Amino acid sequence: MVKKILLVDDHPAIRASIGAELLKKNITETVFEAGNSEEGFDQAMVFNPDLIVMDISLYGASGIELTKRILQKNPKIKIVMLSMYSKVIYITESLKAGAKGYILKEADMDSIIDGIKKVLAGETYVDSRISSKVIASLIAPEDNMELSSDDNSYDTLSSREQEVLRLLAEGREIRDIAKELCISSKTVINHRTNIMQKLNCSNMVELIKYAIHIGLVDA
Repeated sequence: MVKKILLVDDHPAIRASIGAELLKKNITETVFEAGNSEEGFDQAMVFNPDLIVMDISLYGASGIELTKRILQKNPKIKIVMLSMYSKVIYITESLKAGAKGYILKEADMDSIIDGIKKVLAGETYVDSRISSKVIASLIAPEDNMELSSDDNSYDTLSSREQEVLRLLAEGREIRDIAKELCISSKTVINHRTNIMQKLNCSNMVELIKYAIHIGLVDA
């Protein structure tokens, strides 16, 4: 169990609902709250939380600036951005600042908690409803995955694998793909593993980049 989580948001109701759910599901034993950027910084320095859930729009400095400031002092803290904005600039700047997750405020509570849990587990989490165009924009400039114009790896995929690739690249959830194709979630996961091996992709960002490169989804 994570011992300390800090919620930084100027809406008390949001802090209260997320905090209550985190405690209810035994994800944490202690929740701290802050309503603005200065309070957030002070709380982070005093209590040294394991994770911070941070709004982008805060009184004082933005959540992005606060993320940079906190991580300069303590780079071990994990930060998840919780925002109403789905624009590319906010997401890319948040991740560049050091945030490990980006969740939309319109998400249901289960999705918010799931994103928090994934970041706590060491993953980088981006809300599934953010389009493939946005995810493609998150590919770092130093990413050196090579895609030649004569790459015929796509032809090595079975028709079902091609179908799963398209749905994955569109940002669809595993369970939704399984339902649409009338197969089990485990089968979808197996297809995803085979696809990534055949296309020599090590993660979902590379897989989406590949799909955009061959025109399977729009950039």
